[in-house]
Amino acid sequence: MPTQFSVTRSSEWSTGFVAQVTMRPEATLNGWTLRFDAGFSIVNIWGAEIVSFLDGVYTIRNASWNATGWNGEIGFGFQAATTGPEPDPSRFTLAAPGAVALPPPPVVVLPTVSVGDVLAWEHDGAARFVLTLSKASATPVTVTFATANDTALARSDYRAATGSITFAAGETSKVVSVGLVDNATREQAERFLLNLTGATGATIADGQGIATIEDDDIARFSVADASVTEGNAGTRVMTFAVSLSKAQDVVVSTRFQTADGPALAGSDYVARSGTLSFQPGELSKTIRITINGDTQVEADESFLLRLTNPVRAAYSDAEATGTIINNDLPRITVADAAAVVEGDPFAGLAPPEGVLSTRGGSIVDAQGNAVQLAAVNWFGLETSTFSPHGLGTRNWRDMMDQILETGFNAIRLPFSAQAVQEGGTPNGINWNLNPDLVGLTPLQIMDRIVDYAGEIGLRIILDHHRSAAGNGANGNGLWYDGRFTEARCIDMWEDLAVRYRGSAVVGADLHNEPHNVAWNAWAGAAERAGNAVLAANPDWLVLVEGVGDHNGSYYWWGGNLMGAAERPVQLNVANKLVYSPHDYPNSVYAQPFFQGPDFPANLPGLFDKMWGYLWREGTAPVLMGEFGSRLVDPKDQAWADKLIAYLSGDVDADGDKDIAGPAASFAWWSWNPNSGDTGGILADDWETVLTTKTDRLAPIMPGVAEAPAEAVFLVSLSQAAAAPVSVNWRTRPGTAAESDFVAATGVLTFAPGETVKRIAVALRPDEAGEGTETFELELSQARGATIGDGIGVATILDDDAGVAAARLAASDWAL
Repeated sequence: MPTQFSVTRSSEWSTGFVAQVTMRPEATLNGWTLRFDAGFSIVNIWGAEIVSFLDGVYTIRNASWNATGWNGEIGFGFQAATTGPEPDPSRFTLAAPGAVALPPPPVVVLPTVSVGDVLAWEHDGAARFVLTLSKASATPVTVTFATANDTALARSDYRAATGSITFAAGETSKVVSVGLVDNATREQAERFLLNLTGATGATIADGQGIATIEDDDIARFSVADASVTEGNAGTRVMTFAVSLSKAQDVVVSTRFQTADGPALAGSDYVARSGTLSFQPGELSKTIRITINGDTQVEADESFLLRLTNPVRAAYSDAEATGTIINNDLPRITVADAAAVVEGDPFAGLAPPEGVLSTRGGSIVDAQGNAVQLAAVNWFGLETSTFSPHGLGTRNWRDMMDQILETGFNAIRLPFSAQAVQEGGTPNGINWNLNPDLVGLTPLQIMDRIVDYAGEIGLRIILDHHRSAAGNGANGNGLWYDGRFTEARCIDMWEDLAVRYRGSAVVGADLHNEPHNVAWNAWAGAAERAGNAVLAANPDWLVLVEGVGDHNGSYYWWGGNLMGAAERPVQLNVANKLVYSPHDYPNSVYAQPFFQGPDFPANLPGLFDKMWGYLWREGTAPVLMGEFGSRLVDPKDQAWADKLIAYLSGDVDADGDKDIAGPAASFAWWSWNPNSGDTGGILADDWETVLTTKTDRLAPIMPGVAEAPAEAVFLVSLSQAAAAPVSVNWRTRPGTAAESDFVAATGVLTFAPGETVKRIAVALRPDEAGEGTETFELELSQARGATIGDGIGVATILDDDAGVAAARLAASDWAL
C-alpha cells in the first residue's frame, strides 16, 4: 500500500494557520525527504527541517529524533503565513533511501479466563463462582457457562443455570450466582460443577469450577480454643469446650486427640485421646488437659486438640488451639539518652510540603520555610494523543517514579482546554502496560497522575498550554482561540481549582507563551483568570508568563517580563503570584544576542533585564517555566552555564552567590525525548537518563538538609525471650516543650533472641537562647515482659546563648 498522507489544521485565522501532517509509509524509514506544493510561507516548523523553497514547492527532511517511524506513523507540524484562504499542502513526494520492510504485526496474546471453586452453606441461597481474566482487555470478553451435576443434583440441591457473561473493557472479575435449594434432609456435603465454554476475546485456562454445598440440617461439632497460665510448679488444667449445633434424639459421638505444637507432650502438657459422647438432648461437653508448670523464661506455647470420626454428626470446627501462657517474664528497662546539642535550623532548602505561598522573592511553605520547586515538563496531554507521551513504551507510574528518582520534586503538566472541557480519545498508549487507563478520558488520566503524585511526594503545576489540542503555543499568540473563549478559559480554571483542592497540585500556569499581545493587556487577563482561580482555591500559586516583546524589545515567547516593573500583576489574594518566564538557547532560534562579540558575557544582564530583576529585587518569585537544550551547540552550553548560574543566585556569574536562600524554582523542557528542539532528560529509548543534562542541572537541583540531631534511648531486655516481646512507648515534654523535639509514639518489638533496641527522637533545632532542657521517654503496656525502669530522660544542650546575646545587643530595644 503506498504512503498515506493526512493534513489536520489545529487553528487558522485570516493571515495564517497551524497544521499537522501525518505520514503512514508502507515501510519503516531510516531518514526521509518530502516534497510538496504550498501556496503559503512556513514561518515555524517542528518535527522536520526545511531544505529549500522554490516556485511554490517546499523540500523538507526529517528532524534527528523522527528519522524512523513510531508505531508506523511519522508526523511534523508547521505555522503558515498567508494573504488569504489557501489550500492545504498537496502533491506529496516521499524519498526514503533508508527504508526497510515493515516488521510483521505483533502477535496479540489474548487474556485467559478462569473460574474458581466455591464453598457455600445450603441456607446461603446461592453459590457464587468468581470468573477472572488474566489481564485487562481493551475490548469486551464473553464466555458461556452451564451447570452440571456431580453428587449434588439439579432441582433437589441447586437450580440449573446456563447463559453467558461479558467482561467490559478493563474488567478482570465477574460473578456467576447459582441458586441453592434449602431442604430439611440430613445429608453429607455435596458438589456440582460450573463449566465454561465458547470464550470470545479470550482463551479458557481453567474452565471448571466446583461448588461444595455444606448441609445445615445435620448436627455439627465445634471445639473452642482454650488457654491457661502455666504456673511455676505443679500442674494446671486447661479446659476445652465442645458443643453440638442442635440437640439430637440419639447418641452422637466423636473421637479426640491432642497433637504437639511448639508445646510438647510430656514436658509441657499430658497427652490425651478418647471418645466424647453426647446423650439425647445434650449440647455441650468439656475435655480437660493437664498442663505442667515450670520457671523457664520462654514464649507462650501451644498444642492442638483435634476431633475425628464423627458418628451421626459432622464438623463445623474440628480443631482447637490450646495456649500455655508463660508467666516467667523478662524485665524491660530504658536508659537515659546521652546529652545532645540541639543544632541550628537548616538555612537552605526545605521540602515543598503543604500549602505554598510567597514572601518577597521566595516561595515558602506553611511554616514560612523557603522552598524550591524543581520540576520537569512531561508533555502530551495538550496534543492530539490526549495523554502524556511515552505510554506506548512505559507504564505511567514507572515514569513518575523515575522522575522522582532523578531528583525532581515536581512536574509541569501541559494540557489543552479541549482535553479538559471537551475530552478526546487518548491514544498512543500500550494498554497492556497501562491497563488501568483503559476507557479513561484525558481529565481522568490527569486525575490519576495528580493522585499518584500525592502518594509519592511529587507536586504538580498545571500548564494551560494551548486551546485546541495540538503542538506548541496557540497560533494566534493569545490565551484564547476560536471556540475556546476567555470566559471558557476562566470557567475551566475554576473547575480545575475546585477539582484539585487539597491535592498534589500547587499551582496554575495560566497560559503558555502569550506572545502576540501587549504586556498590559495580558496582565489584565492574568488578573481576571488568577482571581477566579484563587476565589475557588486560595491554596494555589498563580503563575504568570511573560510576553514576546515589550515596547519593541523582543525576547522569547513568554520570556519578556519587562512590563511587570511598571504594571505588575495584582491579585486579590496576597502572596500567591509567581512570574514564570521561558528562556531558550541559540539552537532553538539564533537570536541576535547570541551572535554579538560580547556573547556570552552579555547574557546575565539580559536575563536580569527581561525577568530576573523581579527575583533579585524581591518583588516576586520567579519560576523558570521552560528552558532546555540538547547541549550539543557550544553556544547552547555557554547559555546553560550563564542561566544556571543566574538561577542559582549568582546573578552576575562571577562565582559568588548574590541572592540568599534556595535556587530559583524551574521546570526543564522536557522529560520527553520527542521534543524536536531540545530532546529530553530521557534518551530516545524512553528509559535512559541523559546525565549530560542532569549533571548540568546539578547546581540548581534541590539540596538535601542534614539530618536533625537525635536523642537516642537504649531499651534493654533482662534476658532474651523465645518469642517476640513488645512494649508501647511515647515521648513526654519536660522543661523541653514539643517545639524542641518531634513528639512521637510507637510500639517497640524485640524479636526472639534480641535484648537491646534503639529509639531515636529527632530534635527541632532553633536559634533561641534557652539553656539546657529535658524531655522523657515513657514505656507502658509490655507484652511478654514486665517493665522495670520505664522512664528515660533526654538532655538537650543549648548552643545559641551567644547568638541570642548578640541579637539582643544589636536590637533597637536594647539600644
